[in-house]
Amino acid sequence: MTTRLLLEGPDLEELVEQVREELGSRARIVRAERVRSGGFAGFFARERFEVTVDVPDEPAPPGRPRRHAVVPVGSGLEGLLAAADAADGDDGADGASGTDAARATEEFAAVLDQVRTLVGLPVPEVAAPERAAALAVPPARAHAAPAPPAAPSVGSTGSALRAELERLGVPAHLLGTGPVTLGGVLGRLPRPPVPPRGPGQLLVVVGEGDGPRAVARTLAVRWGLPDGCVHEPDVAGPVVVPAREPTSPQVVAVRVGPDHHDRALAARALAAIAPDQVWAVTDARTKPADVTAWVTAVGAERRVDALAVHGLLDTTAPGTVLEPGLPVAWVDGVPASRLVWAAALGQDLDAALT
Repeated sequence: MTTRLLLEGPDLEELVEQVREELGSRARIVRAERVRSGGFAGFFARERFEVTVDVPDEPAPPGRPRRHAVVPVGSGLEGLLAAADAADGDDGADGASGTDAARATEEFAAVLDQVRTLVGLPVPEVAAPERAAALAVPPARAHAAPAPPAAPSVGSTGSALRAELERLGVPAHLLGTGPVTLGGVLGRLPRPPVPPRGPGQLLVVVGEGDGPRAVARTLAVRWGLPDGCVHEPDVAGPVVVPAREPTSPQVVAVRVGPDHHDRALAARALAAIAPDQVWAVTDARTKPADVTAWVTAVGAERRVDALAVHGLLDTTAPGTVLEPGLPVAWVDGVPASRLVWAAALGQDLDAALT
């Protein structure tokens, strides 16, 4: 006997990873859908995903709290798609070999690409090196998913697409020197760091105005943090370093004043707090050179790891956010991903190239 579950959430990668980590290697994805609430042809602006999973009836293994809602559902499509056959390895085993870990990573990446196809999302045409081998799934491990339809070509060299992406501010190093595809550009985006969500970990969000507070509080809600896990120290005086909480992560919002002296105070505060990760909050409409100078000053003693961007969908050149070369971890209240960037760039591309 099996139990059928429905997982819902805004991030497809997190949903598939939740199947792997929390439901085990025997779980099977039988259906995946994306539910839109507005969008643009070929891309999404506001979407959530639903993944239907069959799990054999047995006690659930202990694990982290669920990140998305899971509810029982009725019968659905019976076409079985292998979910994560060996991604968990041997539960509880120590000393797994590097080969086994690499194989699990490749299998998970392959499953994710199949689920992307299932919900009608494009698989990036340029994969990160560690994922390149995972795009072909051995028949013994999973049923083959139908190949997505080829994207319409835009000229023999993609010159129209290149010109439009340049107009949107996408840096030249992300466009490359050969034919341009949107999937290729998305595949070259710098990967954001994994957020420090473990017990005792500390994330600092630093920026001007109310930006850091807004990001910190949104993260607390999204991560399900208990009250008291968001801190807002006054960096003008002696910095009070929050004690590490042994049972959950914490977020510190550091507000920076407008003057150069304020940036020096913020740099001192970051060094004193010694966080696991630092995100700099920036407006997508700010000039890239100004962002670079601000991040350099604030990160003089403890470098900035990633950007938390707001206003990305309100600017005519969203690609300029990528010019400083820092990975983007957060965009307008949601975790950054290639799908988010497809929405940010694609809403203008769709109108310009069709």
